[in-house]
Amino acid sequence: MGFRSVVIALALVGCLNATVFAEGSKNQIVEPQSPGEEMSGSVISDLSFRNESLFLIRADTGMSPNVPAKGVRTPVAAIQGLGIAPAAGSWSFTLTDTATRYLSLDLYQTVDAVFGSGELMDRGTTAQVTAGGTVLGDRLSLYVTPIGTQNLYRFSLTIKPGSMDGDYIFTAPGITQPGVAFGSLVAPQGAAGQNQ
Repeated sequence: MGFRSVVIALALVGCLNATVFAEGSKNQIVEPQSPGEEMSGSVISDLSFRNESLFLIRADTGMSPNVPAKGVRTPVAAIQGLGIAPAAGSWSFTLTDTATRYLSLDLYQTVDAVFGSGELMDRGTTAQVTAGGTVLGDRLSLYVTPIGTQNLYRFSLTIKPGSMDGDYIFTAPGITQPGVAFGSLVAPQGAAGQNQ
């Protein structure tokens, strides 16, 4: 048992020393050399993962050396080949479950993100709503919430030229009610802002 403990301790010290020697002056990360033509695939692989260590932490980010610096954001990229259907504009929906409701929304779109606001008419009462969701191909997942309530409409819609249809689930405290939705485009996005 004593010999194993000594070997494990020496291996740990060797790993820690390798980590210290891999750092340059003032805790700088030593960049790997670029592979030459005479290097084999395994040597190139070893060089490409040299800075990937659990023991190397950047002082400015507190993360591994290859993590972007603070404040660096990666923009949303559309999935190649799928396309994104346009959902922006002023829309009028008829919602049918145990009752019939009418929803008007002004939707805006940034790549795959959809957001907006509008009004929900339910049995003669009008409530202001907010909306947000995501488009993938011709499918829109949209969440609509009446302001100041715990109510939520979760839509799964198919976008077609000038219309949207699909189903939804209405949830409120103690209620879960499925329904169907049919929507038509009242005005395209350029005209949507003029209706406010």
